[in-house]
Amino acid sequence: MVNASARALMLDRWIDESAEEHADDATWVLTSAFIILTMQSGFGLLEMGSSSRGFEVNIMTKNAMDVVFGALTYWFVGYGLSYGEPSNPFMGMGNFMPDESHSHEESGLLYSQYIFQLSFACTATTIVSGAVAMRMRFFIYCAYSAYAVVIYSFV
Repeated sequence: MVNASARALMLDRWIDESAEEHADDATWVLTSAFIILTMQSGFGLLEMGSSSRGFEVNIMTKNAMDVVFGALTYWFVGYGLSYGEPSNPFMGMGNFMPDESHSHEESGLLYSQYIFQLSFACTATTIVSGAVAMRMRFFIYCAYSAYAVVIYSFV
């Protein structure tokens, strides 16, 4: 009987340590995602410095919409194409719209990885924003932003 209670105690400790490791991993990944997302504002400031006066609001609105449309598109389609299961060598075919169907320990790491990959997808679309500054209508750029995130999902 002592062995069974000792094993149960060891199992509880192992589960607690595993949850702590996932929490540390998720914190590190979210910190990295925040650093990557701050590049959005840097690209916006660089773009404003390279453009004519009067386009500041348009430029910063485009950079904000990159994150909005990027987040929605990556949640609906992108994460499933990148990491969905089942998958083939080209793309994933499941796990679209990540939700709370995972365990508590797994969901924290899942969402932190989602936000991390989202930050790269949004930052990649913002780089193009500087190239098309003052040359593209706002709504067309928003459509491009959503399309670029889908393409990024295959990378």
